[in-house]
Amino acid sequence: MTPQFLFQFYCGFSHQTLYDSAYLMIYNLCFTSLPILAYGLLEQYQSMSTLQNFPILYRRISKNALLAWRPFIGWTLLGLYHAFIFFFGSLLLLGDSIAARYYGQVFGHWMLGVLVSTNLVFTVNLKLAFDTRYWTWMNHFVIWGTLIFYVIFSLFYGGFHWPFLHDQALHGVFLSLLSSLQVWFLVPLILIACLVPDVVRQVLAKQFFPGKTQMPASRYSQMEGFCAGGLHCPRALSFLLRLPH
Repeated sequence: MTPQFLFQFYCGFSHQTLYDSAYLMIYNLCFTSLPILAYGLLEQYQSMSTLQNFPILYRRISKNALLAWRPFIGWTLLGLYHAFIFFFGSLLLLGDSIAARYYGQVFGHWMLGVLVSTNLVFTVNLKLAFDTRYWTWMNHFVIWGTLIFYVIFSLFYGGFHWPFLHDQALHGVFLSLLSSLQVWFLVPLILIACLVPDVVRQVLAKQFFPGKTQMPASRYSQMEGFCAGGLHCPRALSFLLRLPH
């Protein structure tokens, strides 16, 4: 909703919507719900065998320890950063003087909205793909399937005349975007600008600030060698994991 808020500064606070109502209605239902649901059900920081051998790891997530203010604020700030990149990146490169079609028609309000929506859907799902550590066929199906469904929906919704719709403001808009060379250059550029901070954050966190439940498998192999009894040496595990006794 942040791009919608920013758009009000460019439409005279007229309450003009940046997105078509169909995109607003099915965004959460069709474009983002299944990937995060699969992530929540299937994600594993460590393998099942590691968790069975070292149940002490569960102490790090007891009492909702991971639901803290620090990660919440971090994700919120990243979301705001993405929103500013979506909106101002699209607005800057799709100026009034840039032609969208070969016969000179310039980009309009609905083209801006569809472009922002496209960047939004792709960034949200690709970010989730970067955060996924345990991939299954279901993760692949829902993430890449959602992106394919978004393209197909946009093509059908804006590519045909539907007589039962009272307003088809997006008729031909998505096809016009696909036919524009600027858009093919812009979308990957915006996606890279949005995802680079996430990749850098993950690399730095993994190297310098690994979570106790996200340590590399070699660390647990070392612990298994140090503590051949596995479950029978909690004091050694507490020392290696730096957990309270």
